[in-house]
Amino acid sequence: MPYDVLVVGRPSCDLVFTGMPSWPAIGRETFAGDLTVAAGGSFNMVAALHRLGLRTAMVGVAGNDDWSRFSLAAMRAEGVSTDLVVVLDRPLPSVSVCIAHDGDRGFLTHEVSIARVWDVVRDHTLGVVAREDAAYLQCWLTPHLPAFAAAARSRRMRVVVDCGWDEAWLVSAEIRALLPLADIVFTNQPEACAIAGTSDPVAALRWLGQNHPFVVVKRGADGASALVEGREYHAPTEPVDVVDATGAGDCFNAGFLYGLRRGHDIDACLALGNICGGMNATVPGGYAGAPTEPELLARAERAGVLPTRTAV
Repeated sequence: MPYDVLVVGRPSCDLVFTGMPSWPAIGRETFAGDLTVAAGGSFNMVAALHRLGLRTAMVGVAGNDDWSRFSLAAMRAEGVSTDLVVVLDRPLPSVSVCIAHDGDRGFLTHEVSIARVWDVVRDHTLGVVAREDAAYLQCWLTPHLPAFAAAARSRRMRVVVDCGWDEAWLVSAEIRALLPLADIVFTNQPEACAIAGTSDPVAALRWLGQNHPFVVVKRGADGASALVEGREYHAPTEPVDVVDATGAGDCFNAGFLYGLRRGHDIDACLALGNICGGMNATVPGGYAGAPTEPELLARAERAGVLPTRTAV
């Protein structure tokens, strides 16, 4: 049976601190009310897609360290296959400390041998794409995108990219040259503004739309916007009590792609993405609050979202 979405990435572990009176200050100790330890990173989107009933898997590598083992065990506990994750006989810890406060979050991340590991991810991904069938391949917007895009298109997969925060990379000429290689570009508001060189998110959307036919900008509490084949779409989101915004963008992506796979129009896809991201932000962890398909559709009905089916 073919996959709906293959997600390229690395299993990682998040230590999420919530319930703090303020942001940590240099030289002072701040106490968090709660601590959540969960798998994270690219698995956030995999877990959210799986809960929505789409057949999905992570394509990547893990190590033999305790952090990697914890992440793989969390994937299995969620009911997601780890068959497409290669486990190398060496430590490859990927750990983020996530500090959530006042509706936002900050990260401190440690990853080992990023350049060499991502070369392994690239080679493994190309092998998986060559033998597996899928509708979408989701990956990061990195220098590996040309190889991924060529391989995926040869297998009739649509290529989806998300940007990730690296300010020097986002303002580079190279990233602008890579954008047209994707079929769908997901970006959050700060990333879109950095790439386009503007502080106006709508102007950033329009700039990106001049260089790509299908762009989605995630705008947090302001909802989400898209520019598809020259037409703009804007979808507000309902306010939620944000506990931890970690993974909200990943869960938005999952809700949006779920809408596409179910044949809904762009307005509905944006609304479904907003609901998924918002629900996830109400509990700690990158995917703990991600809804199941019945939960998503029930929330969409209460919100007055009536999706129109068009095309996959």
